Amino acid sequence: MKPFVHLAALCALTFSMLSHADTFPNRLIKIVVPFPAGSDLDPIARGLGEHFRATWGQPYIVENRAGASAQIGTGHVAKQPADGHTLLICSPGPITINPGLYPKLPYTVGKDIVPVAQLGTTSMVLVASKRMPVRTYPEFAAYAKANPEKIFYASAGAGNLTHLTAELFLRQAGLTALHTPYKGGQAAINDLLGGHVDLYFNPLPSARGYIQAQSDKVTALAVTSLERSPFLPEVPTLNELGLKGFDVSSWYGLCVHGDTPRDIVEKLSKESARALAGPELQERLRAVGTTPSTLTSAQFGEQVRRESAKWAAIIKEKDIKAD
Repeated sequence: MKPFVHLAALCALTFSMLSHADTFPNRLIKIVVPFPAGSDLDPIARGLGEHFRATWGQPYIVENRAGASAQIGTGHVAKQPADGHTLLICSPGPITINPGLYPKLPYTVGKDIVPVAQLGTTSMVLVASKRMPVRTYPEFAAYAKANPEKIFYASAGAGNLTHLTAELFLRQAGLTALHTPYKGGQAAINDLLGGHVDLYFNPLPSARGYIQAQSDKVTALAVTSLERSPFLPEVPTLNELGLKGFDVSSWYGLCVHGDTPRDIVEKLSKESARALAGPELQERLRAVGTTPSTLTSAQFGEQVRRESAKWAAIIKEKDIKAD
């Protein structure tokens, strides 16, 4: 009788595995944004939620849980039932930077939180104040080499993506500049426009408006992606300006509790790709200066691992401490 017992057990296990995706979702889907209401992540979360509702017939809500460099919202998702009904709109800060920056987090990436699908990417822009006598990147590089330790660069906070991108750039370009951290991006932008700091690596969504509207105060010298941005096509890449292989982008994606059954993760990943193939979510992404870009769960996970190692190395090398 033992073979029949084993067969019955195997059948039961197979049925259980299949039933996860077959019955998902069966109630309200909560999409957590770990930043304040009104951020660029909100319309992306709503666009994804609208697609899920239309496809699966289940309601959704977007819940903003901000604070502690996105630790509060991300940690909240890590504590929810691992059934795929609580999702996280994720970005580099909480996923690839925080693990190397903070000695203790309320979650572990790869265990408590795992990537599901990348949704979009956006370049950083190297913006220079016109208090410096430069209008192009080659002019800036020459000026910086002639004026070591007299150039000040802003960041949105110690350990922020704007800070780490600048440190990676300075190392690869062989330049020196002094760090001026601010409490958030808007304060950094204000002082850049006021001529109190010289440089800022600003994510493109918040940079493109003032670059065009206040061109008398700032100059966009370069973007950090390997290819030029469709939103600032006239601005060259650092890669084409001589920093070969320089490639830093911010991104938005979907993450979920690490214990979520694999078939549900794959179902969410495939449906996210379908949402991204449609015009509505693409339009929402482009409206906030983000290029639609889909990666599978496995591809996204590999990107997260590579990026986490890169930022952890910079944090250790420069002995960066969170504010």
